[in-house]
Amino acid sequence: MTDQLETGSPESFAESLAAATPTPGGGAAAARVGLLATSLVRMVAGISLQKMQGSTSSEEAADESGLAILEEAAGSAVELASSFRQLEAADIAVFDDFMAALRLPKESEEEKSKRKLALCDAAEKATNVPLDTLSACLGVCDLIDTLLDAAGVGVVRLGADSDLGAALEFSHAAFRSAELNIHSNLSMLGEDPRSEALVTRYEALRERFEEELPLLRTRVLEWLKTH
Repeated sequence: MTDQLETGSPESFAESLAAATPTPGGGAAAARVGLLATSLVRMVAGISLQKMQGSTSSEEAADESGLAILEEAAGSAVELASSFRQLEAADIAVFDDFMAALRLPKESEEEKSKRKLALCDAAEKATNVPLDTLSACLGVCDLIDTLLDAAGVGVVRLGADSDLGAALEFSHAAFRSAELNIHSNLSMLGEDPRSEALVTRYEALRERFEEELPLLRTRVLEWLKTH
């Protein structure tokens, strides 16, 4: 089931998401949206490469460093796409682990203790998956920033540049959706000592995203207004 969802068509994923079953859910959907963001970055990089490689004007001749930046951005986007695919599958898997922990017996004190530990283990895994999604979303933002930097100094000539803005908004949606799972899963850890490290990691990722998102939005809009 996991492999099918991971590689299935958008239509099949949408139908699976709409089914009256707990998985795939919001976490898997967040990863799928992040995947779409990487696809948009790859498209912009690919069109920009074609644009620069096909130029015949001496003033617009392909700059080797610019081509290298575009190729590296495309390659990094492919790696992030793989991460998002894995996170989509992982989100489903960790939910199954949590449900298995819930079904553990809880008659004796020993059983209750084992069940509580299993639930905390599952909650920790279920929190790390959306945390990794946040990190991958920031990776998309880094690629957008890199492409805008290169375009700003004339090293790269962007094609389909408005889709960088779309990639940013997709990353934003994925980030916010994954955040909801983090809050839910952290609450299941309660006073477990592992929650502190998870909260620290989450706050660092959130702080960075909150700082970078408005700046990138402004950069994208200013670029589109002037080019």
